[in-house]
Amino acid sequence: MRSVRMRLRLFALACVLALPTVAQARGPEPAGRDAQILGRVFERGSINPIAGVRITTSAKVSAVSGSDGRFTLDLPPGPVELVLTDENHEPLKVTETLEPGKGIVVEYRLLPRQHRRYQSTVRGEARHVGERFTLENEELHQMPGGLGDPFRAIGAMPGVATPLPLLPLYVVRGASPGMNGFFLDGMRVPQLFHFLLLGGVVHPELIDRLDFYPGAYDVSFGRYAGGVIDAETRPARSDGQHGMVELRLYDISALAEFNLPKGVKVEVAGHYGYPSFIIHAIDPRVDLQYGDYQLRIDWRGLTVEALGSYDSLAINDPQLSAGLLPRGAPNDLTLQFHRIQIRERDRVGRWALEAALVGGYDEMATFGGSGVHKLSLGWRFNAKATWRRFRLYAGTDGELSQFTAESFDAGMGASAPDAFGDLSGNRNGIVAGAFVESTVDIVPRRLEATVGVRADVYHANAVTLLGIDPRMSLKATLLPWLALTGGIGVYQQPPSFPVALPGIDTFALQLGLQRAYQGAVGIEATLPKDFSFKVTGYYEKFENVNDVVLDFGPAICTSPPPESLTGLPATITRQVNGESYGMELLLRRKLGRVTGWISYTLGRADRVYSCGLRPADFDQTHLLNVVLQVRLPWHLMVGSRLYVATGRPVTLLDETNPENTIRNNTRLPDYVQLDLRIDREWIFKKWALSAFLEVLNLTYSESDFGLTYPMVNGVPLYNMPMVNGFHWILPSVGVRGRF
Repeated sequence: MRSVRMRLRLFALACVLALPTVAQARGPEPAGRDAQILGRVFERGSINPIAGVRITTSAKVSAVSGSDGRFTLDLPPGPVELVLTDENHEPLKVTETLEPGKGIVVEYRLLPRQHRRYQSTVRGEARHVGERFTLENEELHQMPGGLGDPFRAIGAMPGVATPLPLLPLYVVRGASPGMNGFFLDGMRVPQLFHFLLLGGVVHPELIDRLDFYPGAYDVSFGRYAGGVIDAETRPARSDGQHGMVELRLYDISALAEFNLPKGVKVEVAGHYGYPSFIIHAIDPRVDLQYGDYQLRIDWRGLTVEALGSYDSLAINDPQLSAGLLPRGAPNDLTLQFHRIQIRERDRVGRWALEAALVGGYDEMATFGGSGVHKLSLGWRFNAKATWRRFRLYAGTDGELSQFTAESFDAGMGASAPDAFGDLSGNRNGIVAGAFVESTVDIVPRRLEATVGVRADVYHANAVTLLGIDPRMSLKATLLPWLALTGGIGVYQQPPSFPVALPGIDTFALQLGLQRAYQGAVGIEATLPKDFSFKVTGYYEKFENVNDVVLDFGPAICTSPPPESLTGLPATITRQVNGESYGMELLLRRKLGRVTGWISYTLGRADRVYSCGLRPADFDQTHLLNVVLQVRLPWHLMVGSRLYVATGRPVTLLDETNPENTIRNNTRLPDYVQLDLRIDREWIFKKWALSAFLEVLNLTYSESDFGLTYPMVNGVPLYNMPMVNGFHWILPSVGVRGRF
């Protein structure tokens, strides 16, 4: 017994000695704080939590939400006021009543600020040097007149003419439309819009940024002699899962974003168009459909992308099938392309590296079954290093391609075997290039110079061409709010079809390279109230360029097609020299409730025809774009765009001596177009609903395409010219749901 009592005493003594240690480990009890709030913060209109929200209370206790949106507050009993704040959301103020000894579980939802479309992407230094016009956020996705497609914004940028209103045919600083290049995440895209006129081939919400380079850009862009449009898609957002469905009159689109374990981000999107039910009201014999898809997977520095587009136009007319098409021949036109890109980006010391492989399949099949298939494998590798006052950028890119013709024989083809000329036939093509450029800070933060050169080689059908393009640019910061830029260089590319279509590149190399000598100088000022103003002057000299024939009236004073061209290319293209020059004015505001820009271009584009130097067929002297967007309360946005352009040149024939008429001696009527867009969003607890209405050409203006002359007994009446055009208006209405 004595032994047992002794052991109990020792145990009790040990417990007493241990009590202070336990109390110290647990910490002192908060005096009077015997209630607790367990909370979580979400974004209103979504299912995703918000990290980094600061919660302050009237009891002088605060907390910050974690990565899952959760927070904990220990507070005294009674009423307490909470204020939740975050830079991307509207502040929220609530009052809770706490009972002694009890806790509550709460859930708060913050309303996104109207200026924030989605979480900003962290951007590094721009990959390319040169003057650019950049679009992001609402300007990119809700620009009036763009029908929600970011690439349509090109037509409202400085220096860009659209000689055929309604059609996205862009003339940049007087260059032929076929001289422009389009890039998506570094990939060359053969087609921007479904059947040229309809929706874009990439889901708009995937486009994070669009940079437009009208000219005098650096050597990292190659194989184009006109303007360049460089678009970037975004990875899936890291703040949870997202989804979106949009329904318009003639198409439906969807997008989904997933965050998977191990930091894997997945984004899937697509369109499907069904305009036939509208077209059937006009002509039941015409069936039109289109679709596209996009997939992006990101893991650390690795990105895998897949995208594709498909267009189909069928004319179900028995008379046409019996008269013009061989028995059993297809009666539809199809266009499609598919791309898959594997891209790795990494940083090793001072070097930023990018490597990519791009596989592609293109197809174009015309009525009657004639068509071409293209298989391609492309690559690129870029490396950039930065020192204190010196930057080095070098890279290489290229593509191997195989073109296979289908049904170009006289038995199956809808026309003669050579109707498509150089666009048909089997051929293998190789294009490859390399560049190197250096940027030197001559005067730190004041004056920098970039000098570079690139070399490109082209091979197809036993013809090999080589182009060497040196380029240079300067940037001087005269004052903290005033900068001067300038650039000059040589830009070369192979022969090009006037309209970008899948499967019809690297052809007719026997024509030689198209060449442009470009020079531009600009001065830009940062003004109060977030305004900026820029003036740019440019001059470009063209050699051996492929111009497009915009109308098919009598050919007066024009260069004949090259003897080596046959079929369709010989019909719609001409190989000429020329020049363009002009001045661009831009006043812009990118921040605030009222944003937009006013751009005015005064320019001239000339071509050397057989009768001398005359205005180019798509020359438009004056171009004015006024784009305005206003954010109003109740999550309402109203925008408008005014477009005014000089009519393009046409040839009015001399009724007494038509053969000696001077080419492009008059102009079509000037063109004025007003567009309007209204967006309204309703934000619910876990999802949001948007409705939008857009009307193009509220002015009901006439799009003019040329002059025609009536025929009497087969004889044209040159004394009765008529403008060939039509009036139009295009409405678009839709709803969008997101979470």
